[in-house]
Amino acid sequence: MKRLGIIAWLLGASVPSLAATEEPKRPPVPDWQTQVGQCSWRWLEAGGLGLWAEACNLSTGKWRIGWDRSRNAFVELHNGRPTRIVVQSWKIGPEGIAALTNKLVTAGHLLPTADCRWQSLPLRPAPRTMTFYILGPADPKALAPTSSGDIPEPVCGPYGTSTHGVRYFMTDIRWSDRAVFIDEGQERPMFAPTSIKFLPETRANKRRIF
Repeated sequence: MKRLGIIAWLLGASVPSLAATEEPKRPPVPDWQTQVGQCSWRWLEAGGLGLWAEACNLSTGKWRIGWDRSRNAFVELHNGRPTRIVVQSWKIGPEGIAALTNKLVTAGHLLPTADCRWQSLPLRPAPRTMTFYILGPADPKALAPTSSGDIPEPVCGPYGTSTHGVRYFMTDIRWSDRAVFIDEGQERPMFAPTSIKFLPETRANKRRIF
């Protein structure tokens, strides 16, 4: 089911960051599959992140989630070819999530003139150390359909809010130098968003490729 309409709710929400010290543990295997009997779950670790992701043999081809070292991201793969970024790690400084604005502009993902703002939101239950953010337009009507019924392009670029799917960033005060971009798309993704964990950036999980 497409998840249009969630953006308005996201734009008006906020959530505080609270401290905790527990270490991340591998979460249980998800209890759902994209297609029963054709998909299997794998625990993946790379780039200081861990998550449960599916590998599926469907009528449309072979689908899986893999690691793209060049983009420091987990990507969706269709018959071995990447289709989109689904989970991506970004470095941030002491200023926190606001540091990503200039990074996105420099990388060509956000127009310097775009009037976009960071907002926190209670997207789902999570450890109290975590905070979720969206990058949305200052004008809440910017994503509304036009008079002709057309859906506008995302004002805040491919990492900002959109009517074409659910996209957001996640931080954890235990790993304050990192932020993670998560793109769930329009339908249930081939990875479990609630399973995403920050991990110490050991040599093994920094370089491992799936």
